[in-house]
Amino acid sequence: MATASESLSKTLGPQDLLNEVRSFVQGVTYKGKVKNESLVQSALLLLKTLPAARHAVLEHLANVFGEAVNMHLMNLEFGRNSLDQGGEEDLETVLKDASGVLHTFIHSHPQAWAPIISTWSFELLGHISCKYSDRRGVPHPGSLNELLQLWMTCTPTKLLIEVTTECFAAMVGGAPDACVDALLEASVKYSPHFDWVVAHIGSCFPTTIITRVLMCGLKDFCHHGRQQGHMDSSSGQEEKIPKMTSVVGILGHLAAKHSQDIRMAFMRLFEESLKAESEAVRFTTIPFLLQLASMSPLLLQIMTTDTLKALNAPVLNKLHYQFSQWKASCPLEYESFLTLVVHLLMKSDVGAFQALQFLMNNATASQSAETDPNLVPVVEVQRTCAILVDQLLRELELMVFCKYKVSNSEIPFLSSICPRASELAEMMLHAEEPRIGWLMRLVCCTVMYGGEESGAEILSLILSQAQTPQQLGQFVAVQSLIEVSLPRVLTGLSQAVMDELQPNKQTDKLQLMNNLLELLDWEQKSDKANNRSQLRNCFQSHWDALCQLLLHSNIMVAIATLKVLNIIGRPKRLTSTSVLHACGMVLSLFFRILEFQDDKEVSGLVNECKKCTKQLAQEGLAQSILVHFLLEGVLSEENKALFGGKINAFINKDESKYLAEENKSHGTALTLLRSHSSVFHAGVIGQGLRTPVSRLNLGKEIITRNKKLFLELLWLSSREQRVENLESDVTMDTTDESHSNKTLYVLRVPADLCRQIGSLIVELTTPDVLYNNRFWPEEETLKMTVERDLLVWKVLDDNPVLWDIFQMYAGNSLIMCRCSPVLRSLTATLINHFDSARERLAQNYPKHVECTCILIRCLAKSHLLPHPMGLTSELFPIVTSFEAYLLLLTIWRYMKENPPTEDPEEISRRICDQRHLEPVRAILHNNIEHAGNLYSRFFPPVRPQMM
Repeated sequence: MATASESLSKTLGPQDLLNEVRSFVQGVTYKGKVKNESLVQSALLLLKTLPAARHAVLEHLANVFGEAVNMHLMNLEFGRNSLDQGGEEDLETVLKDASGVLHTFIHSHPQAWAPIISTWSFELLGHISCKYSDRRGVPHPGSLNELLQLWMTCTPTKLLIEVTTECFAAMVGGAPDACVDALLEASVKYSPHFDWVVAHIGSCFPTTIITRVLMCGLKDFCHHGRQQGHMDSSSGQEEKIPKMTSVVGILGHLAAKHSQDIRMAFMRLFEESLKAESEAVRFTTIPFLLQLASMSPLLLQIMTTDTLKALNAPVLNKLHYQFSQWKASCPLEYESFLTLVVHLLMKSDVGAFQALQFLMNNATASQSAETDPNLVPVVEVQRTCAILVDQLLRELELMVFCKYKVSNSEIPFLSSICPRASELAEMMLHAEEPRIGWLMRLVCCTVMYGGEESGAEILSLILSQAQTPQQLGQFVAVQSLIEVSLPRVLTGLSQAVMDELQPNKQTDKLQLMNNLLELLDWEQKSDKANNRSQLRNCFQSHWDALCQLLLHSNIMVAIATLKVLNIIGRPKRLTSTSVLHACGMVLSLFFRILEFQDDKEVSGLVNECKKCTKQLAQEGLAQSILVHFLLEGVLSEENKALFGGKINAFINKDESKYLAEENKSHGTALTLLRSHSSVFHAGVIGQGLRTPVSRLNLGKEIITRNKKLFLELLWLSSREQRVENLESDVTMDTTDESHSNKTLYVLRVPADLCRQIGSLIVELTTPDVLYNNRFWPEEETLKMTVERDLLVWKVLDDNPVLWDIFQMYAGNSLIMCRCSPVLRSLTATLINHFDSARERLAQNYPKHVECTCILIRCLAKSHLLPHPMGLTSELFPIVTSFEAYLLLLTIWRYMKENPPTEDPEEISRRICDQRHLEPVRAILHNNIEHAGNLYSRFFPPVRPQMM
């Protein structure tokens, strides 16, 4: 410092220097007698020539700077016109001279003057910032940008910050620690009002500030850690380690624009601690970094990004060996250390998922396929990671349940994990123990934190992707855990499942429906399911939407849907539209099921169809629709082959050429005599031969099975809902013979449904409505209706299942009365056939004889044809064709005189006149050698009356 004033001391003699000292002391002591300009000039002269007076001079300059700041703030408060603007400008001129002198000292002798001036300027800036913080117009310390703008537009503070920056630049290369220490001391003393200074200095020297601040903070942390224990608790760290708050504040200011520099500084500090020779540095670096992260979420975010990448297995093993001695000697501090790690994880909103994977991977590293032991963490590290996962989940569970007690409680870890909840659920499905337990607890926490919508999404994902009973059990476990806090989660699940079943979704719908079926079946059979919400109740509201899946292109999806519908049951109230659609879809699936070959499988699936139709048939509207769709479906081109019906073979006839093109082709062909190539075409008549009618090549057993199952379903759909001696799933015997060892079930059909069935059969089998009355005309009219009668015969010949339908409904006179036009046409066709038959015996026409017998039995069973004419069906196998013609003609005449009626009492009173029985008696006499045993049944002997 003597050299600094050497040139000036030569120009001033001792007496002059003494006079300047007296003048300065007098001016400072007696204020107002010496102008500020003169006093500052005297102070600067002493600072240049008398280094020993630097403390007094700097103190005076501090007062001048303070006065200038006060004047500037007053001008801002009251306006520049209300105060002495000239005085402020004079002070600014003096302060510029003073700052110029200080800059000269710093440039000429930085090692001597920079530490002194920097300490003075930091202290002065902190004092000014703190003193005037409550003045009007000074922004709140939290508004750092506004505060920085205010002080940088104030000339005195701007000059001071420039001097401070100059000192920092001069000391960076030589003694950065001293300057950083001064900055930290001022920050500790005057924070948060001093933050704007830190922000400005840090933006000018980011790398240096970050590195040196971290080193100073670590040094202070090590010192206090040795004295008091560095892992006691984070609650009192501000008092125990004063500079920690300042370090966090400085780094926080720099993080906005220099996060990458801070990240690199953290990693360098961490890597150096692994190689450090000092035991204190090795033990305290990681706790120091964690302590910084705990005090600033921004620093935690910066630190989390790269730290996990650096913590590979060799590094973890090395850290274990370093901390093993500390763990053994200070177990409580070690527990506090783990607790701090858990709390930091809970605060992590960036990299939380990666941190979770890191812990679980290292906790279960022994299950990995890695063979190199150096790349696998030691057992103690794995155990520690498992402990951290357990503690983390325990804390999350406590926080999640407290969330419903304390509103607006945010958990950063779960906020970060929630968007990846689906990924967690998929990991849970394919994980092994102990990961399954951890992931299940975490999924539950995520769901309860995210709410019912998140819960429905996760449960839907598990339900759609579960492939084993164990995975499906995870659905039950998750549901039972989360519905305690989310009671309506299954309602949202049902909607989410229906969304996944939409055609535009790529979900495996068969797997989803099978899993849903398994759960519903488990609910139905298990007692444990009574303690949880029922899926059945939730999905019943989506009954209509589920019915749409009965038409799914994959029949296995449709079958699974049918079973689901049977378990959940139909809603109590259904619209007519819903009933119509449901009936059509169930019966469409029924006909598709009949295409299967396995009898056992088909029988079980048809029973499912029966259950569904039984539920639907509880309403009269549904019963009518079911019968209508069944009768229409059995005669449709798509289904008739399943029941032995004839189908038209498809031949594409629309391949003829234009006439002009055909004739042109003859010019290039060789002309052959007596062939069509020698003449021009005049056109093509028709489309060739008639398309042959064929039958689908199905086995007789399959056709018989299909008929039986169809008739059972038709019988179930037709019957009254209250029928005596009738159980839910019984097989109906369609024959007219009763056996003593079997219960005789009577098909009772509602009257309105009887009329509908009869009218529908007539509509489906007759070509038009002409002659569709119940009366049988004179025999002469048979010639007029031959074509119509043959068309009706062809319909029944192409669809033999109609004969079975007639036999099933034969016991109902009302249905048979409505079917009178069909029965009349069949009888007329048979009369014409046997009238013109060339064969002598009727049995040479087996198909016609069989149809005749069925027809007569139906008339007899419905009591439209009374005894004994109803027994004539037994004569046709033994009579001649002419006798068969006579029998049918006799029946026709009886039906003409006694037309079918819907009045059951009138039918019950009908008897046969002798004139109708004479032909029968004559035929019996004519065939007595074959029909002798039948005579007594037709004409029982009359017992003589006793006298």
